[in-house]
Amino acid sequence: MTISTRPWSHADLAVVQALLLETWLEAYGSFIPREDLVGYLHAHYSLAKLEALVADPDVTGLVAELGGVVVAYAKLYHARAEQRFYVHQLYVLPSKQGLGLGRRLMACAEARARELGADRIWLGVMVKNELAVGWYRRMGYTVTETAPFVMGATVVDHYIGYLLLPLLGPARHDPVTAASSPS
Repeated sequence: MTISTRPWSHADLAVVQALLLETWLEAYGSFIPREDLVGYLHAHYSLAKLEALVADPDVTGLVAELGGVVVAYAKLYHARAEQRFYVHQLYVLPSKQGLGLGRRLMACAEARARELGADRIWLGVMVKNELAVGWYRRMGYTVTETAPFVMGATVVDHYIGYLLLPLLGPARHDPVTAASSPS
């Protein structure tokens, strides 16, 4: 089955919203009540808010497709005032994890960060999301601080840190438009 990545479009927003809820319930459901997850989704990722993100020139939204179906999503943010590049969100449907979709989206994030002159990618991950913490650590994620993250009435610890971008090696293909079969 073909994996591809591309910039998001207005037509993807309802799918992205559903993907967020499904992945949040799986990743956070054991420590954040469902009502807080749903409330946060409606407050911060309503279709109107997602439309505004698509229009924001500092936000890059990406989707990964498997056989033409969106199964993963990333939201990148260029914080000009801080001179930082963030992966604000990266989510892969639970049933599609382990297929390289997250790595594909991170390669796209790396390419975008380089375009903007960044030498690292900043991100945050909930401490109790051990699967994601381990994944980022294996990629070289360095934690610089722990801060609270509020989702509804729930406050959880959140690691904040970065991934240093490797020195540029030989020319690579453009991961946003590349398509390949999983190996």
